[in-house]
Amino acid sequence: MCLMTALRPWAIYSTLTSCGFLMCKVAGAMAPLGEGSDDPVLPDLPRGPLHAARARASFPWKELALFWEGPDMLRFKKNIFSALENDPLFAHPPGSLSLEKYRELNFLRCKRVFEYDFLRVEDLLGNPLRVLALIQCLGMYDWSLATKFFLHTLTFGSAIYSSGSERHFKYLPKIFNMEIFGCFALTEVSHGSNTKAMRTTAHYDPTTEELIIHSPDFEAAKFWVGNLGKTATHAVVFAQLYTPGGQCHGLHPFVVQIRDPKTLLPMPGVMVGDIGRKLGQNGLDNGFAMFHKVRIPRQDLLNRSGDITPEGTYVTHVKDARQHFSESLGSLSSGRVAIAGMSVVNLKLAVSIALRFSATRRQFGPTDEEEVPVLEYPMQQWRLLPYLAAAYALDHFSKSLFLDLVELQQGLLGKDRSARQAELGREIHALASAGKPLASWTAQRGIQECREACGGHGYLAMNRLGDLRDDNDPNCTYEGDNNVLLQQTSNYLLGLLVRRDQDGARIESPLKTVDFLEAYPNLLGHGFEASSPEDCLDSSESERKHVVCQLQEVSAVPAVPLPRSLELWTQELCCAPAIRKHARAASSVFPVGALISARSNKVKTFSGAKNANKIHLTKGAWHPTLTVGSPQPAVRLQGIRS
Repeated sequence: MCLMTALRPWAIYSTLTSCGFLMCKVAGAMAPLGEGSDDPVLPDLPRGPLHAARARASFPWKELALFWEGPDMLRFKKNIFSALENDPLFAHPPGSLSLEKYRELNFLRCKRVFEYDFLRVEDLLGNPLRVLALIQCLGMYDWSLATKFFLHTLTFGSAIYSSGSERHFKYLPKIFNMEIFGCFALTEVSHGSNTKAMRTTAHYDPTTEELIIHSPDFEAAKFWVGNLGKTATHAVVFAQLYTPGGQCHGLHPFVVQIRDPKTLLPMPGVMVGDIGRKLGQNGLDNGFAMFHKVRIPRQDLLNRSGDITPEGTYVTHVKDARQHFSESLGSLSSGRVAIAGMSVVNLKLAVSIALRFSATRRQFGPTDEEEVPVLEYPMQQWRLLPYLAAAYALDHFSKSLFLDLVELQQGLLGKDRSARQAELGREIHALASAGKPLASWTAQRGIQECREACGGHGYLAMNRLGDLRDDNDPNCTYEGDNNVLLQQTSNYLLGLLVRRDQDGARIESPLKTVDFLEAYPNLLGHGFEASSPEDCLDSSESERKHVVCQLQEVSAVPAVPLPRSLELWTQELCCAPAIRKHARAASSVFPVGALISARSNKVKTFSGAKNANKIHLTKGAWHPTLTVGSPQPAVRLQGIRS
């Protein structure tokens, strides 16, 4: 079965036509687009083994695609894929490449992407969804290429314009014309998650107005840095800042030149190299670097949160040390938000492959001459369709969070020092720290389920499921280990309750994701009861609030692990709104079983109750149990397996 159509964005939407699980119709003032239309953005798919399954769809897939993305975004994606498909440089080689050849080819492809000029500098803030779309399209082709591109433009570039000031904007044009090639150097050999313990130092010398970047030993070497192994000429390096007199002002970012842009030879005092082959994404050159008293200009300190005068005096507008630390590491949120979107793309691709295979693979049947597609079996639907629903919910969530991040960065560029801006930064940090684990873990489980659902054929390398699994795996680790990130979100959520109880502060946030905690005591005293499945689509209903508050209460006990409430908070307040918004906008009613399956992979069982058409929440010892009442006989549905 040819899987190259999985690279086309419109082909992903067509997977829905393989199943009648989500019975939705798209509403709105858009011209109907049926099969046989000659629309250049959404041409008809070629006839083949999937045609019969697609023809049985209960809704027009083209209208769904237009509703979900919009014509401008679909046209933008189609232009990207058309350019890559017609360029011989992007033709997949027939066999395996050596590590050196793969990385050389990946760099040339990255350079070609810039030559196509899909993005302009002004798109970074003026049309941010195009940035996300380009990264995701490149990821559908090869995540080594996509990661190389976004580490240079989004991570390195956004660190400069969000952590720096006008004096650093000179780097931005050089990023887009590839005069320089960047990376983000935070992690060290001995420390990753514990960022406060980073040991690279930056001592200021007032006699020359220079900063001296130094690695005291090998454990302080920057490590795992994408693009650093072979190609990076510059890096945003995080180091402990010392002023004359020996006072340490904590971790700060600096722009440090690593290599000569013309020769790619290391700069004096810089020891840099490649860390070798990895489990996946081997087209990306992850590397290490050590600095031996490397001098850089004072102006190369990214000074949005703190600066040094020529005389050596440290100045900052941030009085609180914790806020200063958060601002210094604010650029990490952009990477985590991007990874959430990358994970969603992996899930989309895996589900597309598995559903198409299942629609054409036939096994058993009423007669020896007539076999049934395996997708028609309830077991196969139970395994795959919840991940299809999750892909839609997480896709909306990742885009929404990305736009929230852009709002935060626009405030930083506008020098917004308001309390709302500071609170928005904390809220987005908490959302990104929980959203990345939710998306990457869901994708990892989903990809594995898709691999197994394809049987032996799913184990073939040509079907790409193994590559997707390996390429998604680092999403669970880099830019912050998932388990540690959830603890950062726990500090945010539990801190809100502490502020409320100790200081009487009202619990509210700019994005309103935690406002319900203001009614924390009242919510714990009441259960939830809904009269229709429609009530379950409303994220403001007390059912979700009650569950989160219950888990917050339990999490306050030291012996009980915290991540459960964090995962549920992200699922209920980020993913459920996506289902609610798009289900209602499309005049759709999603089956309750599918909805809950997409929302929470921890919900165990739904079972019929005597009082029909009522949905109850029962408070259990640890896991809540949802019971869905229906006319007899009762129907039992399962959510995504743990």
